[in-house]
Amino acid sequence: MRYPTPSSTNPSESSRATKHPSRSPKANAAPSKGIHARKHILKASKTRGASDYDPKPPCITVHGLPGYTGGLLPPDVVDPRPPAPPLDGFECIRTLGDGAYGHVLLVQVRDQPNLGKLARPGSLFAVKVLSKERTKFTHQKYPADTHAERMHLSALPWSPWVNGVIGVFKDELNLYLMLEFIPSGCFYDVIQTRGPFDAATARFYFANIVSGLYFLHGEGIIHRDFKPANILVRPDGYLAIADFGYARLDKIDNGPITDWLMIGTPLYMAPETLCYQHMIGYSVDWWAAGVTLYEMLTKRTPFFGTDENKIYKRISSGKYKWPKGLRVSASLKSIVAGLLTTTAEDRLGIKGSVLDHPWLDNIDFDKLDAGNYMAPWIPEAPAPTQTWLNKGLPPPHHIPGLKLCLPAVHREWDDRLPRKQLPNFADQLCTAGRMAQK
Repeated sequence: MRYPTPSSTNPSESSRATKHPSRSPKANAAPSKGIHARKHILKASKTRGASDYDPKPPCITVHGLPGYTGGLLPPDVVDPRPPAPPLDGFECIRTLGDGAYGHVLLVQVRDQPNLGKLARPGSLFAVKVLSKERTKFTHQKYPADTHAERMHLSALPWSPWVNGVIGVFKDELNLYLMLEFIPSGCFYDVIQTRGPFDAATARFYFANIVSGLYFLHGEGIIHRDFKPANILVRPDGYLAIADFGYARLDKIDNGPITDWLMIGTPLYMAPETLCYQHMIGYSVDWWAAGVTLYEMLTKRTPFFGTDENKIYKRISSGKYKWPKGLRVSASLKSIVAGLLTTTAEDRLGIKGSVLDHPWLDNIDFDKLDAGNYMAPWIPEAPAPTQTWLNKGLPPPHHIPGLKLCLPAVHREWDDRLPRKQLPNFADQLCTAGRMAQK
């Protein structure tokens, strides 16, 4: 495997790390469209005064939703991607999980004519089902959170670093947000089952995170709930950021102070969400990235506590320890310390670029964006259409606009059988056969 280490990235001129594109001898070369261009645009936007900010870009329809172009498309240009198929062109085959605002289902395209170029019979997508009643209650209490995920995803161009939206639908009970289906699970599970990582593996995954955050920040989006559980692992081993329910657009006025206090998951909250600071914004994502990097190396979070009050107290102090016996290089400790700086305006990513840190010197981010590094681990997830259902399907009357596809007998969900008794598909078949004989 080719890890992003000095031995794998230094050999040739063509693969040399592109850390400082401004030093290129070709003054008339075309500007970069990768992460470096986004970094410089983001840096320039932060240094402009309030009166120099660009006006709000025009509103267009993207993915079936009104969204802002971000300067990428003029208002009279139609989204170049093909339209999403109608909701009745899909059938629900599995429950993937539950969240704070609804549950996530796995759907496949039904075999019927005129579905469009985007969907082929059997293609799989993830659908987040949002109850209108729950959304109405949320809107009354947190009006800014009601449409946050749909609006922010619809405004984004496609990127390998983000779990992209396919389309949005509704019926009399629910809103349906259709997303790319990434079948290999979340990054939290990878850390818990395969961690702690060595420095080379952690460098690859952290470079993925850096690219994803610079993409989002370059588009003016702050995630605000960044953590390993909200990062998905693609089939090629690369990472993609998901779950934008708490996301906010970066503006001169980020909203009332109360909109930024106590937002996120306690173990990954930045100090400025506990006690407001002047530079609140992108800094909260970089703090969470530092917590995630520490977790990759130690399989624990730096500010763990037995209750939330102890967690908040440790976060506010900014004091953490490395496990005894763990060998960590000085540059790696330096980047973690820079990201876990309690003062937001002095944090790495706000004061100085994460890309320029010595620990990432041997990463060619243009090569990473192109997917030319071999991931340390390639998931081998079984086909979700062939395994035992570990969760029950929703009742048909709960999702009236979506057709249910009943599974075969040997795949049916049965809460009488603990999952530990079903280690693989062959055992599931045998167990189902014994039940049928009885």
